[in-house]
Amino acid sequence: MALFSGALGAQQPKIFAILDIGSSKVVCFIGQQEAGTDVRILGAGFHASAGLKAGAVIDMEAAEYTIRHAVEKAERAAGFAIQSVIVNISSRSLTSHHINVESKFSSAEIADKNLRRVIEMAMAEFAEPDQAILHALPLNWTLDGERGIRDPRGMYGSNLGVGMHFVTANVGVLRNLSHCIERCHLRIEGMVASPYAAGEAVLVDDELDLGVTLIDMGAGITTAAVFRDRTLAFVATVGVGGKNMTSDIARGLTTPWEAAERIKAIYGSAMESQNDDSQMVPCPPMGAEDELHHEPLSSLTGIVRSRIEETFEILRNRFNDAGIGDFAGRRIVLTGGAAQLTGAVPLAEHIFAKRVRIGAPHGLLGLPETMVGPDFAVAAGLMKQVFQDKTEAITGPPDLSGRRIRQRRYAGGSVLRSLRWFKDNF
Repeated sequence: MALFSGALGAQQPKIFAILDIGSSKVVCFIGQQEAGTDVRILGAGFHASAGLKAGAVIDMEAAEYTIRHAVEKAERAAGFAIQSVIVNISSRSLTSHHINVESKFSSAEIADKNLRRVIEMAMAEFAEPDQAILHALPLNWTLDGERGIRDPRGMYGSNLGVGMHFVTANVGVLRNLSHCIERCHLRIEGMVASPYAAGEAVLVDDELDLGVTLIDMGAGITTAAVFRDRTLAFVATVGVGGKNMTSDIARGLTTPWEAAERIKAIYGSAMESQNDDSQMVPCPPMGAEDELHHEPLSSLTGIVRSRIEETFEILRNRFNDAGIGDFAGRRIVLTGGAAQLTGAVPLAEHIFAKRVRIGAPHGLLGLPETMVGPDFAVAAGLMKQVFQDKTEAITGPPDLSGRRIRQRRYAGGSVLRSLRWFKDNF
């Protein structure tokens, strides 16, 4: 599946392109896998976002303009044009669904066809016509009541079960995003949930094995993913991000939005100090007749802290409601632009009562120095994930037809059911 156009020969390594579409910027990477497992970036570009909010298209023409310019910069750096991309999804509608199914077989060695049959049963159980499946991941297998089996192939048993994790998003949101990308003359080869991609970029093997929660603090939305036993086990979203914090600052300090963004970058912190009341922050005026005024740093710190605290508390409650607090391990990794604010790590440690660190992309060669921070974790993860072995039950772009029909586990009468049973087991 070649994802590029140009004069490269058939013997050349495959080249892939990704798009990280965010509320603050759109990033395009073009890369290829070198000898071993290293991935090299051949071209990279990004452009400030317009027409996008919380992962959704709100202005088709503006969003198209943004995507085109990010892609053009990457293509110029790489020296050739791309035809298709892998794209991230960070919509508010990202949702986890867990389904368990079991099936009886003749007592024989478990083969690939048996795994496929049980997974197909789980796929048939999922019936959400307004939701498109982004990921379908087998979390765990059971065989004759024995749990915790990672790969039952080659084992013997008569009752095989699987616990499936489906990550879905609203079909309407994905359709609009797909249409926008198609207007840029690009084909979508796949869609990946943003926190899933970010985890690929910044997490280490021990974290993936023992359990870790990744929180991607974006500009328009905050997304989270729980990993355990090297598998994505849960996702959650909060419809607030760095831009909401900027709006809070603009209102709280009575200053223009652009000035509030600069103030957040220079003075923003979630950590209080003794000198906050005495240190003053210069705030540009709202109108031409107003004058520059100063506000105590304590006011800014209170605004930043309250917004981050609220976001973390919502996520903590989501994890508790889902019953995965302990399952998620004792470690949290923060990515995204807002994660770089001073005090974000200790505040997260206080709220979640876990160890917290900032995650930066690793494992990519040729990544520009301006793109090595946690705010480029999703883009880096998309690029790395392209070359990883997949354990998912579906591949390629999701079905956006909205006409998924729930299939019965066993269609037809008793004769047809018997014929299918014999075909599957003998």
